[in-house]
Amino acid sequence: PESNMGNACGCPPTMEIVHQGILTGLGTDGYTHDMIESYKVANCLHKHHLCDPNAAWSEVPEMLFAGNAKIAARYFKKPLGVIKEGAAADLIVLDYHPFTPIDETNCNGHILFGTSGRSVTTTICNGRILMKDRKLTKIDEEKVMADVQEEAVKLWKSING
Repeated sequence: PESNMGNACGCPPTMEIVHQGILTGLGTDGYTHDMIESYKVANCLHKHHLCDPNAAWSEVPEMLFAGNAKIAARYFKKPLGVIKEGAAADLIVLDYHPFTPIDETNCNGHILFGTSGRSVTTTICNGRILMKDRKLTKIDEEKVMADVQEEAVKLWKSING
């Protein structure tokens, strides 16, 4: 949603699409990389666009958690978005200490109002720990960043002459 807003592309009729039963997911094209923030923006955008404070409350989490899992499962050929034998075992662990009890009836509010991408401490993908305690486990992050910065300088020189 942030990219569409930043480029003044307008707001798609997402709630209408979802209500028609069309499988819909939530993603980002790189304008931002924080899916929790995109989740928050999508929630607010549709409330604003429809002038309805109740809009998108259930639809946006459905898109992010169920829709994305169903869409990705088509390509990865295994269950996603569930914790069960044979599923991909894709999980994140958040550093989040709620001030109020959390359960299945209010977890959406906790995610929306209490967390951000910076809350993620551990990432597990297909059962492999890729980040633990905010440290990448499979790559040398300092080397990658140095290489990226070096290549960025070359790219900008080639673009700007």
